[in-house]
Amino acid sequence: MFYFSFCTALEVSDPNYENLHISGNENDVNVLKHIISQFDADIFAFQKSVGAYLDAPINISIAADKKEYKSWTGGKSSILEFSQAFYNQQTDTIYLRNPAELNNLVMLQRILLHEYIHHFVGYYWKNPPLWFNEGMAVYFSNDMGFDRELNFAKNFILGNSRTLNMMKYSYPRNQIEWESFYAKSGLAVKYIYLKKKIEFYRFWDLAKPEHDFDSAFLKAFLMSTAEFSTQFENYAKTHFRVEILLASSGMIWSILPLVLIAGVIRRKFINRKKLKVWEKEAEEFDNISSSAGAENAHSNAGALERENSVILPAKPKHSEGWSEVEGTESKRE
Repeated sequence: MFYFSFCTALEVSDPNYENLHISGNENDVNVLKHIISQFDADIFAFQKSVGAYLDAPINISIAADKKEYKSWTGGKSSILEFSQAFYNQQTDTIYLRNPAELNNLVMLQRILLHEYIHHFVGYYWKNPPLWFNEGMAVYFSNDMGFDRELNFAKNFILGNSRTLNMMKYSYPRNQIEWESFYAKSGLAVKYIYLKKKIEFYRFWDLAKPEHDFDSAFLKAFLMSTAEFSTQFENYAKTHFRVEILLASSGMIWSILPLVLIAGVIRRKFINRKKLKVWEKEAEEFDNISSSAGAENAHSNAGALERENSVILPAKPKHSEGWSEVEGTESKRE
């Protein structure tokens, strides 16, 4: 069980809890009090999933506003400036944006669990790879969102995904790659947890404060982190595309209405072009029919005129006794 205590900027405290210290404005601290029981349940469920239980204090500092949060992230990694919260291992503190800036309490619960897992991993391992640290937090806080999977699927299929070995100590510099980084880290931990569960539990059985990560990983999984990086890439090439499609079925249903709308608009455009062509052809046919009708009428009129005319016999050019031979006249003897 995880125990908590509360403290506001006004030094208000609750003696019923002792392992979590929350500081901030009184109203903001009260918001967190409403979800503490769920936070406690989330922590217990996570610890049960990995088979390791931590009973160590942690602090949460709530920013009064954007300005204060920016003062906490200033001069640090740019990825922190765009974050909703971050964990500082030196102070054992989760620094949280003001709850008013977050969408809802469900998101707040997920963010707190995500940062707590960083605290959990950092307590046991002194040098965990960044992909493992973020992957644990992303996967076990159920933070594999639609945007992350979509971004990762696009980058992976296009061949723009970094290997785990390249994700050990630093985040991508390009902001548009961050979501893909989180997604791949989460999927790597998911792969370990589901495909190598015995080794996963063996690994956490070896966990102890500031234990060397690489040596424990080698002992539990019988391979180095570099070898696992290669194995995971090979697995991804043959399996990930199908898994991405299955995991992103919600994404497909979200896109489908847009595809249908685009199809309807395209069909209307094509039908409109066809209609114009048909109208033009009809107009040309009408013109041809009119011309043909006029010609037929003229022809019929000529035929009728010929039928009604009387052909008279030609008047003979000679009379009795006269004939015309080779242009000369002679008198019959």
